[in-house]
Amino acid sequence: MKRTFSVLIWAILVCYSFASYAGDPAKITGKVTDKKTGDAIIGLTVVVTGTSQGAVTDVDGRYQLSVQPGTYTLEFKFMGYQTKSVSEIIVIAGKPTYLDIVMEERSSKSLKEVVITGTAKQETINSLLTLQKNTNTVAQVVSAEAIRKSPDRNTGEVLKRVSGASLQEGKYLIVRGLADRYNQATVNGALLSSTEPDRKTFSFDLFPSNIVENIIINKAAVPELPAEFAGGLVQVNTKDIPSENFLTVLAGSGFNTMSAGKDFYTYKGGNNDWLGVDDGTRKMPAAYPSSKTGYDLLSTEDKIAVSKSFPNIWDVHTKSTPLNSNFQLAGGINKGKEGNRFGAVFSLSYNRNNRNFDTYRTDFDNDGSRIYNYYDKKSTQNVLWGGLANLSYQFGKNKISFKNLYSINSTVATTVRNGNDIPSETDVRAYELGFNSNRIYTSQLSGEHLWEKTKVKIRWNGSYTNMKQDIPDLRRLGYNSIAGKNDYYANISSGGSATLTGSGRFYSKLNDNIYGGNVDLSRFVKIGGQQQQIKLGYLIQSKERGFTPRALGYTLFDPSDPYAHDLVRLSPDKLFAPENFTERLLRMDEITNTPDAYNANALLNAGYLQFDNTIREKWRLVWGVRVENFDQSIKYTQNGPQNNKTTATDILPSLNLTYLLNAKTNLRLSASQTVIRPEFREQAPFAFYNFDLMATESGNSDLRRSKVTNVDLRYELYPRSGEVLTIAGFYKNFQAPIERFYNSGAGSVGLTYLNAPKANSAGAEVEFRKNLDFLSPDNAGFWHSFTVFSNVAYIYNKVSFEKDKVLKARPMQGQSPYVINVGLQFEKETTGTVANVLFNRIGRRIFIVGNDTEPDVYEAPRSLLDFMVSQKVFRKGEIKLTVSDILNQSANFYQDINDNGKYDAASDFLRISTKGGTNVNLSFSYKF
Repeated sequence: MKRTFSVLIWAILVCYSFASYAGDPAKITGKVTDKKTGDAIIGLTVVVTGTSQGAVTDVDGRYQLSVQPGTYTLEFKFMGYQTKSVSEIIVIAGKPTYLDIVMEERSSKSLKEVVITGTAKQETINSLLTLQKNTNTVAQVVSAEAIRKSPDRNTGEVLKRVSGASLQEGKYLIVRGLADRYNQATVNGALLSSTEPDRKTFSFDLFPSNIVENIIINKAAVPELPAEFAGGLVQVNTKDIPSENFLTVLAGSGFNTMSAGKDFYTYKGGNNDWLGVDDGTRKMPAAYPSSKTGYDLLSTEDKIAVSKSFPNIWDVHTKSTPLNSNFQLAGGINKGKEGNRFGAVFSLSYNRNNRNFDTYRTDFDNDGSRIYNYYDKKSTQNVLWGGLANLSYQFGKNKISFKNLYSINSTVATTVRNGNDIPSETDVRAYELGFNSNRIYTSQLSGEHLWEKTKVKIRWNGSYTNMKQDIPDLRRLGYNSIAGKNDYYANISSGGSATLTGSGRFYSKLNDNIYGGNVDLSRFVKIGGQQQQIKLGYLIQSKERGFTPRALGYTLFDPSDPYAHDLVRLSPDKLFAPENFTERLLRMDEITNTPDAYNANALLNAGYLQFDNTIREKWRLVWGVRVENFDQSIKYTQNGPQNNKTTATDILPSLNLTYLLNAKTNLRLSASQTVIRPEFREQAPFAFYNFDLMATESGNSDLRRSKVTNVDLRYELYPRSGEVLTIAGFYKNFQAPIERFYNSGAGSVGLTYLNAPKANSAGAEVEFRKNLDFLSPDNAGFWHSFTVFSNVAYIYNKVSFEKDKVLKARPMQGQSPYVINVGLQFEKETTGTVANVLFNRIGRRIFIVGNDTEPDVYEAPRSLLDFMVSQKVFRKGEIKLTVSDILNQSANFYQDINDNGKYDAASDFLRISTKGGTNVNLSFSYKF
């Protein structure tokens, strides 16, 4: 850990030393693409008019010219394309000038060279429009230019601005109202696994925005891309060779309105909690046997001895809530000359967030009577930090890149619960002291090459990812008292019958190793006077997981012992003092279930063939087929070795047809098949007591993958740079969708995963982004700085059951009937001021599916309002204020008893209601 931290610091300082040694007085840099396909043009010549100075585009279609400050005209030439001359290119000392160019093919009827002339401003608008229009499927693109102009710190914040997308908890993506398990992510072309071991999702706040080249959210599939999604496939592409040397430093602090000045619950942790890793304070004692079998074989005397070896850390105390803090350091190197260039991007970021949550929980019996009332005070300290190091070398028409990401996401949580159990007429007091550390390291070696002789472009990628989750010494303890007596006694089992829901400790370690690789070959050919492309490729990914849990519970030898009567009434720190572990009083028992530990592996093999055809100038057809073979195995022990094995081969065709109505308007039709596969956790037999939901959660070995048929029809209008209007209709058919079920009965509550038979979804979506300069008489002035943007989607979704099943019609778990995103942005380039107001609301959705006797649990709609303002200072500095969740509405989870489709406090059963406060953060950044 210390070595990793030191290496990252060293790398960024080296980057700074290079940056401060900048040799070029000024630069013109950009990317050259084909107007119809959006593909990079390799080997194009760029010449500074009136000089012999020039450059040639590399394997990414990029060029770079070092010039003196002034105003220039550039000429772009390539065989088969119309020559383009761009004037009024203003170059300022010490600042790169960005100029992306779009080239048009020369007409087959043209006998002489035609030179198209334009200005730098016209080309900038043209290239931005082309980037959005020329995606080969239904997609939303966030360009490097848009990211550069935004004040967003990480990828999660960038995605907040994308039409049709919403974020939960600032990092989990929602597309078209579908829950995050229906989305997939790639980074630099490599398929990513879930960043959460117990959740099928990806955390998008891992990447600083200034190292992102572009983001593409695909809403429909094409053969060349992974097919495991139904909502969106998010392609994050990070920078490798930056346009300039740079070093950016950011520091900030903030608070939460429900935490600042309030009591913050905590307990004695380790010295490295601020780094998100335990220093050994919480580790299982060395004297404790390595297995349950080993413990069971110990004598009573030895069991008591090892029970005493656990640290007696149970005291919960309060302190003033610490301020939140965040820090980010990022740098880039660009060295070399045309045809031989080295680039590197480094970043180090750290974020510590402290919050209080107030939560009310209850449940109801079949007759509608209330079972309990619990009030939770939960304090959390979340630490998210990580580093990124990307190195690239470009030589001729080749590029090799080595890209690395390391991140730690940890939470120290202290929960204090008070309330009452109504049927037993008892008051309840309970505690949970937790620490969860997730670590992810991913490394990629990739290459891009142009095989001149055959005109074949080759891309390849090899990747390794290691993910660890460590939950050391999760402690739980409950007290009961006869209602109103204030005589609390610890809820400790007797006679060696400890339980998951009683008092005890839990440990677990999870380790994932993921190996992947892919190769793509593409070639352009001329057919019928039009440029056509054929592409084929192969992908392989292997996942290996080892999971080892240990569940321990405290028991009393004889609860009728007079000493036991007084013992269980002691505070937690005194209750578990070493002197109380004797043959008359306390001991530890292990209650780990044999099947809970498991080893799993999964192998994905995928190949595809894709055609990209241009037909009679206005038509573009991208079509083909992808074949994915998936083999997953989960091994555990239950009455002997068990192997839960699933294998499936899916043939996944897709078709994307685009008609160019005019230069600014597209009409798209897309049809495809995709799949959604269960995660290891969803199939593993491991049972874990969820303290928040008060239920035992376990996997389902019979869970199957889902198949999804997708159809999209979309009208797109790009009136000018930064403006867009889209109107879309879409349909999805889900076969065997995976859902989370809530099962109750015989005094026990359980959570598991099941396949519903099938579901259908149909929706309409309207997106627009419009500058308000038309409100000013001269199309300038005050309103010129305002842009309004919105996305509104309505989705009808219904799960279908067999005819002999008497089940109520309902939507899929996690599917919202509507999504509303509205934003207003103010940007004044002359003063460096940017402000945003963002509003988001998602329609009610099923949180957990019920059963024949238990109604579904819904999450009620909740409005989110965020505000951000940033101001440039000291020429290269920026001050930024963000206020998140201004409305601070309660998140309510309820059962719709009157079945009217909305939450009614008077008649519906409110199961959970929680508030987390408003976050306020102020930061300062400076670019050297």
